[in-house]
Amino acid sequence: MKMDKNLEILKELFWDYKWNSVLEKLDSPFVIARVLEIGDEDQVRTLIKEIGDDKIIDFLKKYGKRMLSKISYNFWCHFYGISD
Repeated sequence: MKMDKNLEILKELFWDYKWNSVLEKLDSPFVIARVLEIGDEDQVRTLIKEIGDDKIIDFLKKYGKRMLSKISYNFWCHFYGISD
């Protein structure tokens, strides 16, 4: 994967992991969940730009209820127009 300087904005969210391993799995449920749960607006936009809205929507439908707090899950479902 080509290293995008903009992805550095996500690095602080993964203080407990090797950054290169996170970069290799940006579209994994774990990475998406962490960014949606604790990321700020710029960090979320960066992830969406990198992996696309479809991956986020797929994550929400398959894993969101289980991996996000109720508040975050409801927010992101509303944001994307997904009914529970």
